[in-house]
Amino acid sequence: MSAPATDPLDVRPCPLCGRPGGEPLLDVASVPVHSCLVMESRAEAVSIATGALAVVLCGACGAMTNRRFDEQDMAYSARYEDSQAFSTTFVDYARGLAGRWVDTWALRGRTVLEIGAGRGDFSRLLVAAGAGRVLAMDPTVDAHRFGEPDPRVTLVAEAYDAGTDLASVDAVAMRHVLEHVDDPGAILRALRHGLDGRPDVPVLVEIPEAGRILAEGAFWDVYHEHCNYLTREVAVELFESCGFVVRSATLAYGDQYLLVEALPVGRPRPMRLPDAAFARLVRAAAGFRTAARTQVDTLARTIEEHARTGRVVVWGSGSKGTAFLHALGPTARLVDAVVDVNPHLSGKYVAGTGHPILAPATLADDPAGLVVAMNPVYAREIRADLDRLSPGATLVALGADLPAPAALA
Repeated sequence: MSAPATDPLDVRPCPLCGRPGGEPLLDVASVPVHSCLVMESRAEAVSIATGALAVVLCGACGAMTNRRFDEQDMAYSARYEDSQAFSTTFVDYARGLAGRWVDTWALRGRTVLEIGAGRGDFSRLLVAAGAGRVLAMDPTVDAHRFGEPDPRVTLVAEAYDAGTDLASVDAVAMRHVLEHVDDPGAILRALRHGLDGRPDVPVLVEIPEAGRILAEGAFWDVYHEHCNYLTREVAVELFESCGFVVRSATLAYGDQYLLVEALPVGRPRPMRLPDAAFARLVRAAAGFRTAARTQVDTLARTIEEHARTGRVVVWGSGSKGTAFLHALGPTARLVDAVVDVNPHLSGKYVAGTGHPILAPATLADDPAGLVVAMNPVYAREIRADLDRLSPGATLVALGADLPAPAALA
């Protein structure tokens, strides 16, 4: 392998395979440890605890991980608000995905364990698509926030671990869980052990796809909660090294997400990545560093220009918005507010920078000159709102050259 034998960043080895060193990707000394915790006041927001980013590409397994991540810094709770279920674009996509998984894996009338169910929104969609029962497991799940009870959805307010009983489940679903776990292989190995002898139980996973992040220089998609970043090739290798056979690994949602569908029928083995694959990743990492610097500079100039004549608003207060504002540095002060369609965030504040979070309807009384959308997938939905509420606004969507998401049938 061509990676350095020693670690130039003086950080820990790769948490997935244990190899030291690698190719540095991004090094940031201080970032908010949480970007989706509800901040009730500006004072609370600007005083949030901070951590560090030292994202390194491993020369052995190809995983990109934050080598300065410490799980003890994390405090997931009912205050963690990352639901996207208030966007019609997202709900349409999630509904299509639920239907696809239920139909493809013959889950009608059967039991699904959803690990990392969050607010239970996708669990509802699974039963609506025909699943007989869903166990919605998440330490942050909240019965009040879940709303009207559904007898087909059982809320389990705890985290998955190796002791979780899988005997009654016919499928396991995990959406946007593995990127929050320091060693995602540990969860996959525990699932493989728990499903031993049950070759027909699929594990259905959705994670961010890191190849797009590298190609686009999407610095707004790198933040503290996400402690690992996997390309499609590396994710498949991770699953298969943990004893799964991957039946499908496809891109979705504007190529931002990777859907992995696997069965527990393989044998665990060490991860291995061919030298040629690592070389491609090294080239992509170099491209990321260049593109990220260029985009920060270009976006900062755009904001500075528009701030001279009108209000500047960021659309999207979640992790992307927090990372974007943090990366802007002093230019972030020229952003007047952040808009979010999630009503549970209205009147709150962005972690780290303290920007106020407003409902879209506020733009009718206080129009924006420039709106910077954090995700191009929502550009059409946002443009429709702006045409109604702030028709003169210029809309700039990060990564706007990405293809629109196709509905999953």
